[in-house]
Amino acid sequence: MRFAGPLRCVLFSLAGAAAAACGADKSGITGPAGHPSPNIVGLQSDVGDYIGGGQTYHYTQADAVFAVTASGGHLAVTIRGDQSWYGDFQAPSALSQLQPGTYGDLQRYPFHDPAKGGLSWYGEGRGCNTLSGWFTIDSVRYVDGNLTAIGLRFEQHCEGGTTALHGTIIWRSDDTTAPPGPVDPAPAGLWRPAAGSTPSAGSYVYLNSDPGDYIGLGQTNSYTPTNSTIAVAANGGHLSVTVNGVQGWTGDFQAMNTLSQLQPGYYGDLRRYPFQNPVKGGLDWSGEGRGCNTLLGWFAIDRVTYANGSLTALDLRFEQHCDGQTPALHGAIHWGG
Repeated sequence: MRFAGPLRCVLFSLAGAAAAACGADKSGITGPAGHPSPNIVGLQSDVGDYIGGGQTYHYTQADAVFAVTASGGHLAVTIRGDQSWYGDFQAPSALSQLQPGTYGDLQRYPFHDPAKGGLSWYGEGRGCNTLSGWFTIDSVRYVDGNLTAIGLRFEQHCEGGTTALHGTIIWRSDDTTAPPGPVDPAPAGLWRPAAGSTPSAGSYVYLNSDPGDYIGLGQTNSYTPTNSTIAVAANGGHLSVTVNGVQGWTGDFQAMNTLSQLQPGYYGDLRRYPFQNPVKGGLDWSGEGRGCNTLLGWFAIDRVTYANGSLTALDLRFEQHCDGQTPALHGAIHWGG
């Protein structure tokens, strides 16, 4: 069934408490008081819902990568942020493109009844085997046959359950919202090696591990060209570091995807590389047969220089916490002139 209705949406705040009524203009999707809305995906999961885990999520292009595509009556949505999500919304087969209205009594896409349509929202390794639900397209805009804006709400129930995942999608192709770059200068108070603990000259890698840290085993080690081989390489916004000495280590430091090369500043709220949020960046320090399954951390670039596009010098500090643990591994890298 398809029923036309007024544009209505819910914008979920990070706490899941804020809501705002949305309106529409002739051009497509607008936000409160008629102002253009940034691209937003909000998810609100009931307690007991398998997909969302009872949590609330909120994404904009400042903190996630959006991909929204339409082909005929099918809409595909991909979100890559601190979590990764995928959505499919299929209108009834009688429609050649998406139209405003409510589409109900739906089953899991692509195993749905073509005459009714289907949907599926999944991610983070979780998906419904069977589902029931609906979606409402509050407003949609095409230009020359290409989707340029859509406002959509949905609800799905996994495996015949009563608990639901609710979602809101507001998207415009002309949204120019971009993630922030690194914080420069880096905030005061971040970890740095104690005075006199690192070599006074030459390249080095210094590691300081808290008691209980799984990677460094609570030890402090300093590696220089006199006792180890240190290799540092930069490719775009990615830095790789390899240490081969009495111990062997590998480090990866990834800037946000908006940067074409490393820049000074603080890169925070990072997850494990290469499974990081693309708009924030990531890191990973591992070795000696030990690595984090998940991690949270930061790195700060205090100095970086390039010559003809090639990295020539670097000063970097980092901190990582494995698997939600409090003990940290700290490190400092000084390389080049």
